[in-house]
Amino acid sequence: MLVMEYATNGDLHNYLQKNFTNITWFRKVEILLQISKGYLYFEFIFYFRLENIHKEDFIHRDLHSGNILLDKKNILTGSDYYHCKIGDLGLSQPASNTSSNNEIYGVIPYIAPEIFNGSAFSKESDVYCMGMIMWELTTGCKPFANVKHDIHLVYKILDGERPKITEDTPK
Repeated sequence: MLVMEYATNGDLHNYLQKNFTNITWFRKVEILLQISKGYLYFEFIFYFRLENIHKEDFIHRDLHSGNILLDKKNILTGSDYYHCKIGDLGLSQPASNTSSNNEIYGVIPYIAPEIFNGSAFSKESDVYCMGMIMWELTTGCKPFANVKHDIHLVYKILDGERPKITEDTPK
């Protein structure tokens, strides 16, 4: 059993829904760095970050905005600051477990296309999930929110369809 501290501000998706118009691009990049690397105002914090999970040779296998938890902490300056950590490690497995038993776990828009083709989950498939989280941070919407999450969406993803990058996304 894994016990984590309570995340007072819920998950990233709900945070975006409530605050999207007030989140600066700087803050969006900061959130991505926290999720992936664990940097927080130039300090390294060993929480559940994707890099830490991968360093321990594990694969998350179900990374999406609902599994990114936000907590409010008074740190450094004493001001209110949100930091992120990855939750729901229930489907995580060692990276050495490369067998694909044709079972697909997760939320369709965040699942890497190769998984739908029968490949095993991998660190690279976790990175694909991060790409979808990045897209969600730029738009405030879940990927493919406007279509039904069914086999037809799976086929579209396999055919190369991806969410469109919005014009206001910095290059």
